[in-house]
Amino acid sequence: MHSTGSFLYTVIERIRGYLDDPDFDAKYDNDFLVRHIISPSMVDVLSRVNMNMDNPVVMRFEFQTDANTEYYQLPPSIGEVWRISRVDSDGRICEDLKPRIEWHPEGVGWALEGNTLRFDPKLSENTWTVYYVPSGDVMPHYATGGTMRGDRSTLVIDATPTLGALDRRENSYAGQILRILPDTGMVEERVIASHDVELGEVVTRLPFNTSLEENVKYEIAPIGMQSLYEAIAAGSAMKLGAYRKISGSHYQMVLQQYRSAIKTATDNLANMQMRTGKSFKRKTVDNPAYDDLFFSGSWRSP
Repeated sequence: MHSTGSFLYTVIERIRGYLDDPDFDAKYDNDFLVRHIISPSMVDVLSRVNMNMDNPVVMRFEFQTDANTEYYQLPPSIGEVWRISRVDSDGRICEDLKPRIEWHPEGVGWALEGNTLRFDPKLSENTWTVYYVPSGDVMPHYATGGTMRGDRSTLVIDATPTLGALDRRENSYAGQILRILPDTGMVEERVIASHDVELGEVVTRLPFNTSLEENVKYEIAPIGMQSLYEAIAAGSAMKLGAYRKISGSHYQMVLQQYRSAIKTATDNLANMQMRTGKSFKRKTVDNPAYDDLFFSGSWRSP
């Protein structure tokens, strides 16, 4: 791990270790590595891991519908949409919309088309919630000029990060991890609940314990997990190795490290919730027998 605790600096050091080449430093600076090597490798690894993890971050995006609108804009970086529902004042789901095929006689219900959400038939005026898992397809960055608000949940992000770049898509950092990296003391990580590009702020789900201060060192990056960092570093080394035309044997050695690291990360994240284990779930709203079983009283918990 880099002395700062930074994901980006850690991965950069490991890439340079994998590709020990005297011409490497002169041709590829840190900014190039983050933008063109680490970022796509990070998305590649996170996409593979997210497919099997037991603890995905589930975001909720609320929007208003009206009878004259068919298409609605979705937030960026959606990996999976889990459901679209209407929630009552107590936070309980009171109506759940189901998607159908394009040729269904009653319309598709709802469908994803690019970065938009389509309703057919159109919905009357109401408030709906999209439950989705972020993909991790964002620009990571490390900075030393953040400012923590008094609520300890709002961070004004640095407009000129030390490493990496700002993702300027609205709410793009929602669902990502904000890491506070002080020179001494406790490193803290929190899930980002919202991201306002115009205000240049991110708000976390839970407040930090850190004292209030300016010039906060922070990073928006994957959660601190060594196997995950190693998989991204090895994947980045293979990508840059293709640029550098490394030998086949060298590539295979790095590939072996990548496979080992991503296997460890996937195994850990896919088995975090072992209370129910791996099983087929019958008690879902998509079960055609749900209504009969539920209202007949035979739908009992084990």
